[in-house]
Amino acid sequence: MQAKRRLFFALWPSADVRKQIVACAKQLPVHKARAVANTNLHITLAFIGAVDKDKVDHYINAAASVKAKAFHLKLNQAGCFSRAKVLWLGCDQVEPALQDLVSSLNHALLDCGYVAEDRPYTPHVTLARKFHCKQLPEIDCEIDWNVDSFALVESLSVVGGVEYKVLESWSMPPPAEGGGFYL
Repeated sequence: MQAKRRLFFALWPSADVRKQIVACAKQLPVHKARAVANTNLHITLAFIGAVDKDKVDHYINAAASVKAKAFHLKLNQAGCFSRAKVLWLGCDQVEPALQDLVSSLNHALLDCGYVAEDRPYTPHVTLARKFHCKQLPEIDCEIDWNVDSFALVESLSVVGGVEYKVLESWSMPPPAEGGGFYL
């Protein structure tokens, strides 16, 4: 039987951005649910799922072909997916460069047999699971994230939950002069 690895592509925050996300999450009732470990905070670009060990390089090569520019992301909105019972932090406006990255990645992964989700892409950092979505308090935080890379991440089962491990990451160059919003 071939060993499987659970994979996804993500925006992986720097230590500073991660610290800001944690501070922002303290404004929300995360304690009323199963909080995501601080070290696991990220924005999923494409969820791959279980993959045969010998196919991982195929995903790495596909991602290496993605041509995307760095961009600025502003996390400033809390939300909840009621059906999934997920509390999240996201953007009130999705940057076109992020949509371009997701589209390019989805296209590159077609040769790997990946099928993108039909529903619209909603970039978010999952803060807690098993959260009963009632009325969310307003948050008073705005996190500026200069996104200059994306990563292939593996989900590993460990005692007490899961641990995410970055397997590979790809840098994205800054946008051309005057060609984008980057702080």
